[in-house]
Amino acid sequence: MDKRGIGAVVNGNKWLILADTHVGLEFELQERGVRVPVQTSRIINNIVSWAEEEGATGVAILGDVKHELPYPFESLNEVKAFIEALAKNFEEVVLIAGNHDGGLEQVVGKVGLSNVKLYDSRGLVVNINGRSTLMMHGNSKPNPEDLRVVDMVVMGHTHPAIVIEDEHGFVTKRPAILKIRVDKGEFSERLFGERVGEGELTMVILPTANHLTVGVDVASTLTEAFEAPRTILRYAEPWRILDRVEVYLTDLTYLGTLDVIRRISAERADFDSM
Repeated sequence: MDKRGIGAVVNGNKWLILADTHVGLEFELQERGVRVPVQTSRIINNIVSWAEEEGATGVAILGDVKHELPYPFESLNEVKAFIEALAKNFEEVVLIAGNHDGGLEQVVGKVGLSNVKLYDSRGLVVNINGRSTLMMHGNSKPNPEDLRVVDMVVMGHTHPAIVIEDEHGFVTKRPAILKIRVDKGEFSERLFGERVGEGELTMVILPTANHLTVGVDVASTLTEAFEAPRTILRYAEPWRILDRVEVYLTDLTYLGTLDVIRRISAERADFDSM
């Protein structure tokens, strides 16, 4: 099973943490002429199966729970069914709003279940495996006071992936999990214009949990300066600290740091051009 997230002890209980489920994406694809079955049940089944395997009692989705759909009734029905299924299978369901989640508050209100909690895109602070952690989507700046007290940020939004080529030249792109170690003072100064806390901050970026999407190749998108205004990742300036950007597959296979991955890619490209 492709586990596109992490399992962790959150506030003393085992949770699954995912991002970017984009429920209803297939309706937009149909508008573009791509006919695919509705994937909501598959996403739910994967999450529930993973939870049973891990013994998880809670689940958190870090933004873009739904996709912006052209059909409001399909949107409402799919997202509502998705949330109800999560609420049925988990004691706690935490949803953090992302940039695709306009109207999600109304859907959660229609579901009306006490074990479903919705937070805005700035997220919330929890204890993950003994570390004070901010869980958020990544499109909005966090609350400065939240950032001050945490030493880890877990987010989604950027859909990280990695391109892998084998010795036969076969190329595939796989969703990836990133772990980036940044200086909190420098990061917060770029983010807010003032230093908010000191020391090392660990940022964990989760891939999209929707199996119709893979993501964008971090070996090309994060190794050069970028000004994308809707991700806080740009304030970490990963292109300056490639040796502190660790890349993992979704089964937590460690692929190396981004500086090494980029060098190997460049060497292979040079060899292929000979």
